[in-house]
Amino acid sequence: MNSKTKGSISEARALYEFQKRNIPVCIPWGDNERYDMIAEFNGKFNRIQVKTANEEENGSIKCYCRSSTNHTTNKKLSTYENEVDYFVFVNSIYDIVAIVPIDFIGEKKVISLRLIPPLNNQKTNINYFSDFSFDKILGE
Repeated sequence: MNSKTKGSISEARALYEFQKRNIPVCIPWGDNERYDMIAEFNGKFNRIQVKTANEEENGSIKCYCRSSTNHTTNKKLSTYENEVDYFVFVNSIYDIVAIVPIDFIGEKKVISLRLIPPLNNQKTNINYFSDFSFDKILGE
């Protein structure tokens, strides 16, 4: 499966999560916007960037918060700060979805969200995928 198809599946899953909560969603025409959809909640229109997050490492899911353009030999990575309000990360392997505010991400190009507690029993600065469920973040 190519990356465009994987992205379309993740966008459909994000749309499903909003729709099952009766949250209105607008989809921009074309592929030229920095966001994939706009969802109306918390009294405003929120720009949403959807990413497939299937890369697992040591009990964590790596969630890439950047876009890449590759024009021949000039590859450029850029963040979404000030261009989106939330990321939706979809993991199709575990069938889980997280919605993460851009304020949490800032300028980071990748975040890790844990599935299981760390082996060293670290308790501080740990972020779990479940901490960013739609129900927790949207208060549904």
